Amino acid sequence: MNTMSYKESEKHINEIRRRDEMQFRMAVSHLIDVGIRHLTDENVSATCESIMQEDDSHSFMTNEYKCELVRTAGELAKLNHIHLLVYISNNVEYDV
Repeated sequence: MNTMSYKESEKHINEIRRRDEMQFRMAVSHLIDVGIRHLTDENVSATCESIMQEDDSHSFMTNEYKCELVRTAGELAKLNHIHLLVYISNNVEYDV
């Protein structure tokens, strides 16, 4: 995981956008698309099978919860990613 603060990330994102706005938007779309393509029903099932083999006794999430997280991501992956981004920007608050 990246240890940048939000302000550092925001600065870096702004630099990328200033270089080429169209490329930035296409890159975000590509980033999401790559994730979506890997969240097929088959991959979600395989991932859950693998997760259920893990020892979750020292984890703050149970294996069942991890599987539900992957299933939810797979469900979101079936939506139009631009609609999802717009929904998030309009309805989901993050404390950064």
